[in-house]
Amino acid sequence: MQRQWLVTLQNLPAAGRSWDIDVPRRVLQDEQFGSVNVVSDLCGDVHWNVSLEHTGQLYRLCGEWRAVIARECSRCNAAFSWQVTGQTERQFQLGREPVDDESGVDCEYIAPPGEVNLVDVLREDIWLAWKADVICSETCKGLCQGCGSNLNSEACKCKRDESDHPFAALRNLKLDG
Repeated sequence: MQRQWLVTLQNLPAAGRSWDIDVPRRVLQDEQFGSVNVVSDLCGDVHWNVSLEHTGQLYRLCGEWRAVIARECSRCNAAFSWQVTGQTERQFQLGREPVDDESGVDCEYIAPPGEVNLVDVLREDIWLAWKADVICSETCKGLCQGCGSNLNSEACKCKRDESDHPFAALRNLKLDG
């Protein structure tokens, strides 16, 4: 079943190849397939629209993907579904990397016949798009720093005693006006 995700560059048709596919979550989470770490918190399949073209000695893989990943909000710690999109941009070349490559072309060199694991490419792209801090919404109020209440769903339970606040004495100041 996993063989469908392996592409041999030397066997690529002259017109190239395109995919507009939902990559099953179970494939991306299969530890037995590929060498890039699995993305374990996927909420569903990942949609991937990608094409592979052959120009000269370069093989260019480009497209875009979108996924939904279970995360925790950095402000309120609530679980939410993070919707993320990303780009796939890779160039491959068959053979060994030249010793003094001054061409300026950024590509991965692969020994012939040039087998590329598309699942590994997609996993890599998802990890590269990963953000350490994500929030559930732009309007997230976060947690109360005093009592720890989630301010999005409940009122603060703190009893604030601001008598020792450095500016508390200003409250009693009478201004003539």
